[in-house]
Amino acid sequence: MNPLLIIDAGHGGKDPGGGSNHFWKEKEMNLAISLYQFNRYKELKIPVMLTRNSDITLTPEARTAIVRNSGATFCHSNHINAGAGDGAEIIHSIFGGKEMADRIGSEIKDSGQNVRRIFTRTLPTNSNLDYYFMNRNTGNVTTAIVEYGFADSNKDDIHQLKNNWKNYAEAVVKGFCLFIGNDYILPSPNSISRETNQMKILQLPASAASWRVYPLGKHPTKGNDVGFLRPAKFNGLDYRILKNPSPYVYTIKTRDFGTVNIYAHPKYGVKFR
Repeated sequence: MNPLLIIDAGHGGKDPGGGSNHFWKEKEMNLAISLYQFNRYKELKIPVMLTRNSDITLTPEARTAIVRNSGATFCHSNHINAGAGDGAEIIHSIFGGKEMADRIGSEIKDSGQNVRRIFTRTLPTNSNLDYYFMNRNTGNVTTAIVEYGFADSNKDDIHQLKNNWKNYAEAVVKGFCLFIGNDYILPSPNSISRETNQMKILQLPASAASWRVYPLGKHPTKGNDVGFLRPAKFNGLDYRILKNPSPYVYTIKTRDFGTVNIYAHPKYGVKFR
């Protein structure tokens, strides 16, 4: 059965995305949002697929081909904006999609994020073509590009996205359900993104001699660390996940450093159970 909807996590792999800052990489935030929505739509019995479910590079040609050939009727293309603005933006094609974009925008606004604009844009050289390739080259698939906020906002977007991205992802799910007339049910306590689905325990590999931990509220980068865990010394270490404040960042409680954040990307051998 063809999917009704395909979700596109913008950027990925060698392309981190311009909507990045010292709290997140856009490609990772886009993927976290997309995986969350993917699982919610499955829970709501809406046929859905993804353009990517991991950190891979997709050229614009490959990305739009996946959408065109998916058999889907609709597409969300998830992004974080840049350019020092503030608020969400939804971009639909000059040939249609306004009703879906308006519904999504209304729900994002109700979730607490302001909506800067819902709009279309044409190529400067050809007013009969969409400016953005995700609108222009996805064929008959009605595509909405959703920019959830600005990574370099001088207002409140950075704080809001860091703490409330799941609320905004859920708002898009609700808006789409209302648009297509599908029953909408609030997420259950177990309705979390695929990134954190069934990931209650974080396991650091025995091969890791040390692992940095960071204070709450600071970006997990070298220089902000408060100390090191020693997985190899204990043949690996297990920690219960208390929170998942941003993609691949987990809050854990340690013996020596108390409650801290840790950056734990699966590419470093981290496992979850």
